[in-house]
Order: sequence, then C-alpha cells, then structure tokens
Amino acid sequence: MAEKDNSSVDQIRDILFGEQTKSIEKKFTQLEAEINQQFNGLKTQITAMNKQLTANMKAMEKQSNESLTSLHTEHTDQMAKIEASLNNKIIDTEASILNELQQRANELDQNLTHRKELASLLKKMAEQISG
Repeated sequence: MAEKDNSSVDQIRDILFGEQTKSIEKKFTQLEAEINQQFNGLKTQITAMNKQLTANMKAMEKQSNESLTSLHTEHTDQMAKIEASLNNKIIDTEASILNELQQRANELDQNLTHRKELASLLKKMAEQISG
C-alpha cells in the first residue's frame, strides 16, 4: 500500500509540477548545450591564438637571428676597415720617421764632411805656419 501512496503522490506531483519540471529540464539542457558550445568556441579560439603566437615567435626569432648575423658581419667589416686604416697610418708614420731620420743622417754627414774639410784646412794652415 505504501507503494500505491508513493505512486499516487508521484502522479499528483507530475500533474501539478510536470510541465514546470519539463520546462526546467529543457532549459538546463539548453544551457548545458550553450555552455558546451561556448566552451568549444573558446577552446578553438585559444588553439588558434596559440598557433598564431607560436608562428609569430618563430618569425621574430628568425628575424632576430638574421639581424644579429647582419650586425656581426657589419661590425666585422668595420673592424677590418679600421684595422686597414690603422695599418696604413702606421706605415705612413714609419715612412715619415724614416725620411726624417734619413734627412738628419744626411745633415750629419754633411756636417761631418765640413768638419773634416775644416780639420784638413786647419792642418794645412798649421803646417804652413810651422814650416
């Protein structure tokens, strides 16, 4: 008999609240479907963003590496030019110093020659005076 009472109560409940329960269940099902749809949409967007970010990072890394290589090459070329310029200046300075030394050596030779001539002349004069 308890089963009959429960069954009757369930039937009365279905009669009184059946439409509302069905309506609420339908709304919950719709909400669940909407939430799943939105979740899947967000998941798709996040996956696409992740792919785009990865592609952008790879492109930036490639560009950065190319720029670094270019800068390295440019600096190497500039250093080679500076080194060549310094070597040329050193060679020019050495040549200038050697020319200066050569001129001074020539002047000393001329002075030495003049002194020898003067010494020879003085010796002759001394001989003439003494003799």
